[in-house]
Amino acid sequence: MSILRPGGIELTRYAMERASARRGQSLLDVGCGDGTAAQWLQSELGLEVSAVDRDAGSVARAKEKGVDAREMDAAALDFPSRSFDIVTMECVLSVLERQEEALHEAYCVLRPGGYLVISDLYRRAPELERWQDDYRRILATFRAPRDHGDCETNELLPPSLSQDGALVMDGVWNILDELELERVLFEDRTGDLKQFMGQAIMDCGGVEEFFREQGCASGCSCKAKDAGYFLLIARKKDA
Repeated sequence: MSILRPGGIELTRYAMERASARRGQSLLDVGCGDGTAAQWLQSELGLEVSAVDRDAGSVARAKEKGVDAREMDAAALDFPSRSFDIVTMECVLSVLERQEEALHEAYCVLRPGGYLVISDLYRRAPELERWQDDYRRILATFRAPRDHGDCETNELLPPSLSQDGALVMDGVWNILDELELERVLFEDRTGDLKQFMGQAIMDCGGVEEFFREQGCASGCSCKAKDAGYFLLIARKKDA
């Protein structure tokens, strides 16, 4: 069994240990892909797993693995509040359009004392002034008055927490602080990223070629030369 992202199953196992995962707890896997990680979480750790992805083909493959998977937008989760002990977003936040809303949704479905687990690409030396300017522009566009029919154009705003396809942690910290999510762990895992990319190049000649050979698209649009990889765990306050 393989997971098509840096760190693989070992990083997932480590994250679950640090998030104090226990058999019988409920977990939501946001951006589940083909359900490989979700299947492992329920079969090996005994977690009650639900999974969502916006790609219908990925959801179908996850269901074939016995995963309770649903086609759903991370920014509009259709679950009751306080439904899950753990929410995972592994290699997904950086490619979402409505990143802030996705984090708010994850917060809402977490039970008090629950854990949010994120692993993803980030800029180790972001251009903060450029990001702040872009962030203000994105917010102004989002809040601008709209004419009749504007909501039917399907025009997407640039991801507000990313720069050149990788997350800017200053923006992520701002949202976590706003939600009063306690930072439990932050680790740079760029070594996992380098190992993943090196293996993809050795096996297939490149990362995109690797994903094509696996029958899926990477969804990665990262252009940042200083891109790194991280693991973040945050905890929702007790009621």
